[in-house]
Amino acid sequence: MPEHLIQLYNLENRFRLSTLWGVRYRFGAKFDSIEDEHPIGRYVDCSGYIRWLVYHGSNQALKLPDGSYVQHTFVQQQGFSVREYRAALLNETGAVYICFLRPTGNIAGHVWLLRDGRTMESHWGQGINSRSGKLLSLMGRKVYSYRLS
Repeated sequence: MPEHLIQLYNLENRFRLSTLWGVRYRFGAKFDSIEDEHPIGRYVDCSGYIRWLVYHGSNQALKLPDGSYVQHTFVQQQGFSVREYRAALLNETGAVYICFLRPTGNIAGHVWLLRDGRTMESHWGQGINSRSGKLLSLMGRKVYSYRLS
């Protein structure tokens, strides 16, 4: 699967708009359909949100499966370029990475997009928003990152 499927303008606009919807995080929650430009739902988990955001940010060219663990496997199988997370944090302007924390024991995994050191994600306690990507590197778990654009 070639890189550059993500169109930055589309991705950033979808992200900005979605932060205004007031959608909160809930484990296991999904939008009714990823095909809806303005999906219905008060809650969405990390993988459901990234699935929707990548789908629309790629002009429907990249349809991820559901679940962060399955999404990670899918991205690996498609041959996206692997990057060290520290390098992704310092990425070149405009590069977008999909990043994963693998589940461990009874702790769920997580998926987010990273651009210019900031996340695009839905996470516990907030819902859809952005935060410094450095926070996720401090969790003591290996972060896997793959370049999408």
